[in-house]
Amino acid sequence: MERIQTAIATILLCFGLAACISPKSFVDPSVPKASYEDLKKRSDPLKLKLSVEFQRNGEHFPKADSTLKDNTERILRGTGVITPADDQAVGEVNVIVNNISDRGSAVSKGLGTGLTFGLVGSTVMDAYEMTISITANGKTVARTAVKHALYTAIGNTSLPPGVEVVPANVGFVRILENMLLRALADMQTSGELTSSPAPDPRWWQRVMPG
Repeated sequence: MERIQTAIATILLCFGLAACISPKSFVDPSVPKASYEDLKKRSDPLKLKLSVEFQRNGEHFPKADSTLKDNTERILRGTGVITPADDQAVGEVNVIVNNISDRGSAVSKGLGTGLTFGLVGSTVMDAYEMTISITANGKTVARTAVKHALYTAIGNTSLPPGVEVVPANVGFVRILENMLLRALADMQTSGELTSSPAPDPRWWQRVMPG
């Protein structure tokens, strides 16, 4: 998002073309779509302590942590697989999202669009990579480099057919949701994250007479 914002700001500050150049953001249509229905809900979702970190080009960017955590928590609750919890947690889930951008390229494209008053458009890409690790019942599973991207077209440039134009912040949430759902579904498919809770080793204490 930083690169997109830099390009847009460069155009508008230099030429005051807010009314002439309208940025249009959309998520990468080439990435396979994922839905909550792709997951097998647990009868007893794992209660895990959630920690997150947002990065820009590999460097921690703390200002975005709260947004990342709020959205990650909401998405995980909707899966029926994991419930973020601080109390009675049986493990933890850690999510790192890295926004990979090239500011120099963004500024160059922004200036080119501005100099032509939007007649020559440009498209800027913000790449995202997610790492997620889950530790529960003494076992850790992880997925790294789960990728997605947000594109923003500026000026007179065509969009891929069928894409939905959304605000950049909405696009980020959709990207985060897609990456999380894909990672969890892959963990379930591989058998690393089962759809049913592990048996309680103390079950016999509840059924055997004291």
